[in-house]
Amino acid sequence: MIVGGYIAYTKRRGISALAKRAINFAKQEYELWNKNGKLKEDDPTIFERVKAYWQEGAEVFWDKAKMINEAWSAAFISYIMKKSGAGNDFKYSTSHSVYIRDAIKNRKENNKNPFKAYKPEEVSIKKGDIVCYPRQSGVNYDSTGSYASHCDIVIDVKKDHAVTVGGNVSNSVSETKVPIDKTKKITDKKYFAVIKNNKV
Repeated sequence: MIVGGYIAYTKRRGISALAKRAINFAKQEYELWNKNGKLKEDDPTIFERVKAYWQEGAEVFWDKAKMINEAWSAAFISYIMKKSGAGNDFKYSTSHSVYIRDAIKNRKENNKNPFKAYKPEEVSIKKGDIVCYPRQSGVNYDSTGSYASHCDIVIDVKKDHAVTVGGNVSNSVSETKVPIDKTKKITDKKYFAVIKNNKV
């Protein structure tokens, strides 16, 4: 099926092994931040996790204050993907736009990279997907250059919503409910990219 000039993602198969690992890591991080009430980024008992996101996920070695004050949501995603075994196929970064643009490029080129981004209206949501929305005006699927954005990992798909986990959401690791229709497509128009994770 052709959608918007590109071949739509229509494969119907289970989630990849890496996607399963990413889900498990995301759930573990959520539990760590929320098991005894929601911890915030400035809580000294949780700082080592924020530090790990920056250092292990994005290879950034800032001082403590900057690690807390700078947005760490992309470092969180990078940490999850690296721990899950994404290897060199995923563009780890302190900015979501880096790996979003790379996944869109992979899809447009139809290359062998297992991370490809689609428009929300083209694909049904599955566990392990990474869903993204802009945090500035004028950003869409075909935007180039750097831009402010945010992404979360889908850990579950219900009848009318997907459950996602993201970092630096309300200064913590938090869950979000993303509305979907009967075909499991996102209905919230703020989302502009769905990254499919097909790495074994």
